[in-house]
Amino acid sequence: MKKRWLGLMAGLIALLAFPASAFAADGGASNLELTAGLNSVFVFLAALLVFFMQAGFALLEAGSVRMKNAGHVAGKTFLTFGIAIVAFWGLGFGLAFGNGNSFFGFEGFFLSGDNASGSFDSLSGFDVPTTIMFLFHLSFAAVSLAIACGGMAERAKLSVYIVFGLLFTIVIYPIVAHWVWGGGWLGDLGMQDFAGSTVVHLTGATAALVATILLKPRLGKYNKDGKPNSIPGHNQVLSVLGVFIIWIGWFGFNPAARSLH
Repeated sequence: MKKRWLGLMAGLIALLAFPASAFAADGGASNLELTAGLNSVFVFLAALLVFFMQAGFALLEAGSVRMKNAGHVAGKTFLTFGIAIVAFWGLGFGLAFGNGNSFFGFEGFFLSGDNASGSFDSLSGFDVPTTIMFLFHLSFAAVSLAIACGGMAERAKLSVYIVFGLLFTIVIYPIVAHWVWGGGWLGDLGMQDFAGSTVVHLTGATAALVATILLKPRLGKYNKDGKPNSIPGHNQVLSVLGVFIIWIGWFGFNPAARSLH
């Protein structure tokens, strides 16, 4: 058994070492190309970890609501994630990081054009392809949307989530991201946003607070006399598992966010 594990570890080390050996053997490949390649792999892997956090949010919310609403919450997470992908690709990414003024971007919609990469001057300082940067920032937008939708659990129909998801991913999040990260007025003032604490977390939390106030308390929360009722989650095991998955995702979220902003 030990020999088998040693052989497996040796094989993995060889696979990891092969790309570096290939770069070293190629006389035309420079250290800059190697660095750019490693940076791209790092950001791509970080984006995958952040995408995986969606599963954590689904489990956390499903375990924190009543059993009758668990399936609704899980389906809502999948639905809003799909909405975020299409909306951010079409309009959100261009508004957030496209060339424009101090308030929002004008270029780079649908990642199209003869020179799509030239539409994102705010991202030009990184040796990472625009498509990978899009995936990374898409994962951030999806996390912020998941935070916002978490406050709406057991309060809204799927149609409300659809409208809110489009509004948040096309307008709310991209504009805040542009102000801070896309060459907007807050960035020009020298604002520092550590690992998305404002753009991602504060934006999502503020949207959740506003949505919670507008949608009113959950059904059954208060009696006719105004006395509140306790509504515990139906499965704390799911919630704990979701927290662990989200925690794992932070190992991609925080390092990459700190490196790119």
